This record gives sequence, C-alpha cells and structure tokens, in this order.
Amino acid sequence: MAGCEAFAADGATVGGAAGVPALRLPCLVGSQEVALEDLGDRPVLVNLWASWCAPCREEMPLLQDAYQRYGDRIGFLGVNTQDTRSAAVSLLSDLGVTYAHVVDQDKALMTELAAPGLPVTLAVDADGRVVDRQVGPVSAARLEELVSRLAAEATAP
Repeated sequence: MAGCEAFAADGATVGGAAGVPALRLPCLVGSQEVALEDLGDRPVLVNLWASWCAPCREEMPLLQDAYQRYGDRIGFLGVNTQDTRSAAVSLLSDLGVTYAHVVDQDKALMTELAAPGLPVTLAVDADGRVVDRQVGPVSAARLEELVSRLAAEATAP
C-alpha cells in the first residue's frame, strides 16, 4: 500500500463551499499527514469508505482498477472513515488495493460534506475544487465518467 507522499502540499489551497474542507488527516501508512484542502498539483479522486461498509468493499476492486489505469495522471486517495486501522489495512491487503489512504476516525470529512452515509466519491480538480461527487456505491460506468473527466483536465494545457 502506498504512503501519502504524492499528496504533499503545493501551497494552492482552496477555501469556501466549492473546495475540499480544510482538514488534516493522518496517512494510514506511516506518520505523514495530508491537508485535504491542498492535495498537490493534479486532480484527485477521493473515496470515503470503511471496512464494515459492504458497498465500499464491493467498489474497491473498481477503484483499484481505475488507479492502475489512471494513477499516472490523477491522484487516488482513500479516506478510511470511522474504522479501525487494523480492519482497514486487513481489507486493503486482502483486496490488493495499493493507492494511498488517510484515516478519518471522527468522520469529520463526511460531516463537512453533509454526506448521509458511505461510500462517497469526490472528483477534485487540480485547484482543490470538488467538480463532481457520487454519494453511494459507484458503478463501473460512473467511475469511468469521474476519472475520465479528471484525466482530461490533467492532460489539458
């Protein structure tokens, strides 16, 4: 499983309703923290999930496949929500998920997004603005729509 080095801040924070909430969350692996309002200089797909969430477990292989196809152009960040680290690491290991994850034990991001439950998937542009979101399980077609949009932005001049 990847650490969070790819999400080093670039200084381009976005505030307000259109941006990702200003939260700092610890990486699931290692001791680094990630500032959600500054995910670096490329688009990022952010997925809120938990090991106890059946739809989250079902969509994980789709997310991993998308990461393998698009991870060189866009970032992928999992947000493990209201879960134990050991359960999260065990599930990710069992499913062969390799992209980076942070921990949100207190469900602060879910609360800030006013999301009714898990899973939640956000398409975040390179400026930190949420440009699309999926509340509930993401289908293969919907995930392709989200990552294609972000990848197109990543390759635009």
